[in-house]
Amino acid sequence: MNNFWITVAHTMTKRIRSKSFFWSSLVTIILVVGLMNAAGILSSFSDDEAGEASNVAVIDNTSEDEEMGAALASYEESSFAYENYSGTEEEALSAAEEEEYAFVLTLEGEPAELDAVLYGSESDFQDGQVINQDVQRIKEGFVTNELNLDEQQLATIYEPVSFSEQPLTEGAEVQTEEAHNQAYWMVYALVFAIYLLVIMFGSMIATEVATEKSSRVMELIVSSVNPITQMFGKLVGIGIVGLLNVVVLAAAALIGDAISGDNILEGLFSETIEISLLLYALLFIVLGYFLYGGIAAMLGALVSRAEEVNQAIQPLIYVAMVAFFIAIFGLNAPDATIIQILSYIPFFTPQLLFLRIGMTSVPVWEIILIIAILTASAFLINMLAARIYKGGVLMYGKFSIKNGMKQAFTISKKEK
Repeated sequence: MNNFWITVAHTMTKRIRSKSFFWSSLVTIILVVGLMNAAGILSSFSDDEAGEASNVAVIDNTSEDEEMGAALASYEESSFAYENYSGTEEEALSAAEEEEYAFVLTLEGEPAELDAVLYGSESDFQDGQVINQDVQRIKEGFVTNELNLDEQQLATIYEPVSFSEQPLTEGAEVQTEEAHNQAYWMVYALVFAIYLLVIMFGSMIATEVATEKSSRVMELIVSSVNPITQMFGKLVGIGIVGLLNVVVLAAAALIGDAISGDNILEGLFSETIEISLLLYALLFIVLGYFLYGGIAAMLGALVSRAEEVNQAIQPLIYVAMVAFFIAIFGLNAPDATIIQILSYIPFFTPQLLFLRIGMTSVPVWEIILIIAILTASAFLINMLAARIYKGGVLMYGKFSIKNGMKQAFTISKKEK
């Protein structure tokens, strides 16, 4: 057991002291803090031009004697500053070309059949939508006035519908839009987490084993540490490094939240994210890590050079990619039969079962059964990987998954 913790400590400290860990952590902190304060950073650069950028010259050629232009100019709920322009359309366009106005808006016809044309740059699609909505509100006010509707009648027209949802069967729950969005983005995040876990940490495990083999250091290590102990020590050590990456990410989020002053994290964890979903996410990430990580260590032991690692772990990456695309499809169809069936397959379980738990109602017995299958599979795969790893670390030569596994298994049996 002492050798196991020595291997864990060696693997962990080697990664933490590396320049790649330092720079990746630094970049992570800068990116997270920057993203959480992006609005403030962007506004600091745009404050000087905000007044000019929001000016809109309104040319009112309607039959209302410029009353619609005046109404827009006095409309305070808009993010744009409308000006009821007194000159001609040509003069307004010339002023806009000289950057006195960001847009020129012309209004023609009767209020009920209003024709509005907006002149602006080609990159102002969203601004055009906002201006369109402002004109629509002003038009609605003029049309309702022409119909001689009083305030009570207007209130009745705009009174929102009382809409609610109820479950079809007793004991079931109807998912709200907020809960759906919460589950959607959490599942989306976990899908990426599992995929990156396989790409980054799987490659990291395999590369470390292959590097030690190619430098012949492995022969010295095997003489003093049992290969199985060594494999699990590396898995745990690199797993702890991954946990430290999560801690760095959390610290960066706390720093970014403190700088922004918007209490984003408080609102996120108190109103949006359920603790149970976070616990499920943690469980699936840990089980998924040992499932994929054990195979990555085994494949790394079968290669003789670090340059062959990418070729060795390609099948594992392909499996992760398939799981990724299936989960993306499942986000829009979590109740699909194919999603339910594939969630029983261990390599897809971390993504797909979490998807079903987060976005649908899954019976407790089914959750327990699938997690038990995943746990047992991770255990059995790691036991098999350990046997192959034991013989693989002593093998040198051309890489072949099929022949290499057979040869490694034979060597491990002789080493007993």
